[in-house]
Amino acid sequence: MQAGQTRKFRGRNKAPKWTKPNGGQVSVIVLPLAVTNPADLARLNGLYGAMWSIKRAVQRDARAKVDAYWAACHEREEQGPKAVRQRLGLSREALERCAYKHLEGSGHLKHHVSKALAMHIADEVWNGVSRHLFPDATSHRFGRPKIGNWHDFTRIPGRARSHTTENKWETFRLVGTLTGHAMAYTDGGQQALMQPRRMPKPTAPDGRVPTGKLTTAGRPGMRKATWWDHTGPLAVVFAGGPDGNRGDLVVPVRIPQQPGQWARVQHFLSNPLTWHKVDLVRRRKASATGGWVYEAHLMVLGPRPPPPRSLSPTPSSGCWSSRRRSGGAGRGRWSAPAGRRTRPSTGCRRSRPHAPPGVPRTASSPRR
Repeated sequence: MQAGQTRKFRGRNKAPKWTKPNGGQVSVIVLPLAVTNPADLARLNGLYGAMWSIKRAVQRDARAKVDAYWAACHEREEQGPKAVRQRLGLSREALERCAYKHLEGSGHLKHHVSKALAMHIADEVWNGVSRHLFPDATSHRFGRPKIGNWHDFTRIPGRARSHTTENKWETFRLVGTLTGHAMAYTDGGQQALMQPRRMPKPTAPDGRVPTGKLTTAGRPGMRKATWWDHTGPLAVVFAGGPDGNRGDLVVPVRIPQQPGQWARVQHFLSNPLTWHKVDLVRRRKASATGGWVYEAHLMVLGPRPPPPRSLSPTPSSGCWSSRRRSGGAGRGRWSAPAGRRTRPSTGCRRSRPHAPPGVPRTASSPRR
């Protein structure tokens, strides 16, 4: 920006602010990604490497700013903490500018990373800094921000889909439909859902599709087909960086196909209008190629599906009664089958550890 020029802003939004429906409730489903192509694996590894470089650089900048903030004790007493934070650039917008500066200053990162991803990774760093600067409701602060390591960097946050502008979803997006996915892997609905280990990548739609509007000449408007017109199997698509020339990164999605999961899958994937955001996550797995497996965490607008009904024992079968607990399996008292007489208990060695097996303890039995 040249001297004498001022930064231009868009101004206040005149449209009504969009809010999440259903009281702001959201839910998340984990979708494994079938990454078997070596070129796709190399590209994902390069994406994580570029994002880690930006996050580490922003973490170092934030750590230096925090140290300078606490060192300026006299300035904070005279001018106030807010003025010191503004001078040092301790804010969400300032850290985003730092991420943009690192992205623009490098020669190779723009082949892998877009500015939207750099902004969201800077927001992740600011969340940790804000917990350190501002105490919570119990007057406690988090510790000094630290620089993480490569193996702990497992999540790349994506940008949320625009629900006010049609066909606008930057960074990672989910394309396809559940019906098209089921028809592709059930042979047209003639067999059970069977997804192969090496799933083929969907191809981008080609040709032209109608827009639903008329031109000035009175003819139906046409436009080029895009991923928004894809109705086949599900996949995650990433356009890449602004300087990338390898096209879209397309990774097939593997939906859960275990028994009893279809109702849950339908709740999350049946309505594409409720898809909100996709985060790319990786986790360690020694048997996987490259040592990592990748997942897409899809956030959906709306509450999560109701849990499956607990299995209660029938009167004719002796089993453990299932009780839903917050963090464990079902526990309960064992009940004998109906109509079967049980022998009265005479005690066991576990409840009386000092008695030998088979001999009930009496008053004359010595203690050991």
